[in-house]
Amino acid sequence: MYRVLFFLLLITFNFNLSVIAQEIPEEISLPNTNKNKINGFVDINGYYDTRSFDVLTVNTLVNLPFRLQYFSFINLFGNSGRADQFSLNRYYTEQNVYFSPYLNLPIDINGQWAFATGFTDTIRIGSRWRVQDTPPLKKIFKKLNLIYLPAFFPLQYDRSKGYDALIEHFYRVQLFPKLFGDRLYSSGFIDHNFLFGSDNKKNHNVFVVETQVGFRLVKKLYIVCEYRYNEFYSKKKHGIGIGLEYDFKF
Repeated sequence: MYRVLFFLLLITFNFNLSVIAQEIPEEISLPNTNKNKINGFVDINGYYDTRSFDVLTVNTLVNLPFRLQYFSFINLFGNSGRADQFSLNRYYTEQNVYFSPYLNLPIDINGQWAFATGFTDTIRIGSRWRVQDTPPLKKIFKKLNLIYLPAFFPLQYDRSKGYDALIEHFYRVQLFPKLFGDRLYSSGFIDHNFLFGSDNKKNHNVFVVETQVGFRLVKKLYIVCEYRYNEFYSKKKHGIGIGLEYDFKF
């Protein structure tokens, strides 16, 4: 019941953000030291996956006062190769809260709550490094139009026995800005799961990889193509997603 209420609140929250959306600069990063300023983005993505199912993804990022940041994504998808592949009756979501304790150190404390259809909830505690905000590297990353955010979660609570942990890698880069301006980008992530619980006796290193290229067609509408690899799937680990993305900034 609490998950249903949570989804209703999140959908209402995303709708309200889209209503007040307006243009702001692309660079959005911690820490937000202005107590009266809140900014961020919401983007909605619809894909057809070559493994014969459809995906609807909503990403939300909000920079909050007191050096806090919220980020979440929700994946809704159908069943592969079945008549109900368009029903979007399965989901996976991650809810993240970040806190930047130091103004001059680009390290954030990260709490994460993940849950999905048919799986128990997972709570993770760790830290994130904003590499592009690191003083010796800042100029290089700015010149490359590159954002890189690795995160390490040494503490993970779920119902499996044994020790589990996670390393996440996220990147985003503007491609050929002199030629395309801000129209062409690439972004993606690598999740490296360390699974030593009783439910994972054979494979202790499980990877999930997604990387996409997006091209802005008009205003806030992009066409996107994404490569996907998921070792949690027993079959059809590889797939290509093709679709559209619409984003709101506020």
